[in-house]
Amino acid sequence: MTAIPMGTSIVKKQIVAVSGLALVGFILAHLAGNFNIFLGPEWLNGYAKHLEELGPVLWLMRIGLLAAAIVHITFTVLVTIENRRSRGVAYAVAGSRGGTTFAKKTMILSGLMVLSFLFLHLSDFTFADKHGSASIVAGANGGESLGLYGIVWNAFLNPLRVVVYIFAVCCLGLHLSHAIQSCTQSLGLSDEPVLQRVTFASRVIGALAALSYASIPVYVIVRHFTVGIGV
Repeated sequence: MTAIPMGTSIVKKQIVAVSGLALVGFILAHLAGNFNIFLGPEWLNGYAKHLEELGPVLWLMRIGLLAAAIVHITFTVLVTIENRRSRGVAYAVAGSRGGTTFAKKTMILSGLMVLSFLFLHLSDFTFADKHGSASIVAGANGGESLGLYGIVWNAFLNPLRVVVYIFAVCCLGLHLSHAIQSCTQSLGLSDEPVLQRVTFASRVIGALAALSYASIPVYVIVRHFTVGIGV
């Protein structure tokens, strides 16, 4: 079997890294937008309305993110296959620096879990009818729609949805923590002290991302059983 040129492999790893960084940026921006739920219905619904008013620009952004995801997944699979053929480590990590971790070993699995959840998430929130029955919270707002806020509120009063959501964001945090390390190495960072700091920072970022996303359903549940929705 003809060996794959090293240059080709490096380029593929860099493509994985760049597309991954684009997705990391989206994850953090999306989280910032979701935090509007803590400010009440007007803030979250205002945020959703602002996005809708972007019109074609929003769809261009969605198409761009979809393209980044497809590129990321495709080249990750290609790099993984090449690494296994050459008995190297998986997922765009140069050499064996840092050893094997649980995040590294489950990188492909956690990524697939996040991807699967994404389709459910889009169906539940992004493409849901913002003024339909799912947006009406019993005993609140005079029985009128609460828009996206109402949809999120009702969704997270379902224990199964909460469990699935928290599991998915934990997979996201795990995937994110190793992805940042892998990206920096694939882009040429090789200084050991700096890599150690990047490793620590990436684990903190992954954990904070998971906890931050998980705080949203926890907030809804706690508020539901204490002060209520308040509108």
